[in-house]
Amino acid sequence: MRTAALLASVCLGLALSACGSDPAPPGQARAVAPAEAAALLTDRNWLDVWPADKDSRLHVFRFVPSMGGGVYHDRTVFQGQFELFTFDASGATIDFHFPHRGERLRTGYKIERVDGPHPFDLRLTLDRSPRGPRVLYGIAAETGDAAFLDARLAAAAE
Repeated sequence: MRTAALLASVCLGLALSACGSDPAPPGQARAVAPAEAAALLTDRNWLDVWPADKDSRLHVFRFVPSMGGGVYHDRTVFQGQFELFTFDASGATIDFHFPHRGERLRTGYKIERVDGPHPFDLRLTLDRSPRGPRVLYGIAAETGDAAFLDARLAAAAE
């Protein structure tokens, strides 16, 4: 009886410690904490799709606090339109302001670690999107270098 209780305690302890550190099985999303989500949101590109060729249509959000706001792109690899916006973000909500049209939107969001679609390892889901799709993908290795995406997109389009 005592051995069974000890074994149950050890198994429970191992299971609980594994919950916070072991990665989820491939293909399963792993939500990030709100404080980490707020940090991951900024200084990276969030795309709805990875282009199959130079003519593929993609939608991109980039949140850049050091530049005073962000930019939304509706584009192909080499051509498109953009719209500037300002924003305030916490770990749970984003307040968008699009000054050209005078639009404002508050939306909830979450960021998850994912295994794809290739080459993505992050997923941003907006409760409501002010422009384009609600689900966008990012790359964790991208940390502030605006040229990172353009170089990878150009290489993918060749």
